[in-house]
Amino acid sequence: MSGSLAWWVLSLNTATALYMTGVIWLIQQVHYPLFRHVGMDAFTDYHHRHVAAIFPVVALPMLIEGLSAAWLAFQPPPGIARGLLWGGLACVGLAFGVTALVSIPCHDRLAAGFDATTLQTLVATNWWRTLAWTLHGILSLAALVQFGCQKPPAD
Repeated sequence: MSGSLAWWVLSLNTATALYMTGVIWLIQQVHYPLFRHVGMDAFTDYHHRHVAAIFPVVALPMLIEGLSAAWLAFQPPPGIARGLLWGGLACVGLAFGVTALVSIPCHDRLAAGFDATTLQTLVATNWWRTLAWTLHGILSLAALVQFGCQKPPAD
């Protein structure tokens, strides 16, 4: 991978990882806890609006993050610790896996109406996504810094 392409892929990966870190902390600390206070009558409509509104906020960044993390792990730029890249891909796998296997099914159940047990499961298991995205943000930033600190090749 050329130095310029590596910088762009690392930058996109870092930007999307840090973006998703911010999104997931907002969801975990603010948005999901507020679900308890919507009220039974308004919950189904509120939840539907949440799902419809959050999709465009996260879909493209998650796609870019997943593709760039995989690219970096399988085509590592020279001089970057592979553990950072494979660790990042593992974090993405964990975040995406919990999303697909736990969070989406919880949201599917909540779409039918408020259920305190389902909401508690969603909030409790969302800590895994919060941890995964936070760690991926740290690892991707470390990889970008490591790449930026390399000596340029001699002419």
